[in-house]
Amino acid sequence: MNAAVDPYILQQASCRASLLVATAGFGPDEWQDLCQELIFDCLRRSPRFDPSRGDWPGFVRGVVRNQASALVTRRNRTVRREVLAEDLLHHESAWADDLPNALGASNQHEIAAGLEMSIDVQRVLNGLHPQLRNLALLLSELPVLEVCVKTGKSRSRVRQLTLQLREAFVRAGFRPRHSRKRAVKQLSLHGQAASQ
Repeated sequence: MNAAVDPYILQQASCRASLLVATAGFGPDEWQDLCQELIFDCLRRSPRFDPSRGDWPGFVRGVVRNQASALVTRRNRTVRREVLAEDLLHHESAWADDLPNALGASNQHEIAAGLEMSIDVQRVLNGLHPQLRNLALLLSELPVLEVCVKTGKSRSRVRQLTLQLREAFVRAGFRPRHSRKRAVKQLSLHGQAASQ
């Protein structure tokens, strides 16, 4: 590591990397990479530190914690996508032959539905203009504000492009489970029932 890196950043990154290895399914051989990723993210965000909003240690802890959460989320998405798709689709391993015994019928159905959904999503993404495809991929991994920074686009422009993405998915047959108005109405009804 660079000697110029704040020792507090090093300490927080190494503690969080150890926690990820102990609790989040990362291997011990990934500890160094996790630590470096956490340090890099903190250094990248350090120009945004605002002493009027809090102290330096709090900023470092928050940034390291948030990046660790992002790493876990990214890992979980990757693991879900992998779902041993090759094994499930082509039965190339002995484990795949035992799949019906290893999984209940409902789990098999969920996995198959997830694979079909993934294929359908990929088909829609492949049909998009590269700008929209890149935006969709960024939005799957980053919050909107970071997408704005990374793309150099305003929030309103990212929102416009997000609406275009939504339209493309709706045209392809994807539908939201609940409309926003209906979901808000249901929430307010639940709130009224709880208050009575």
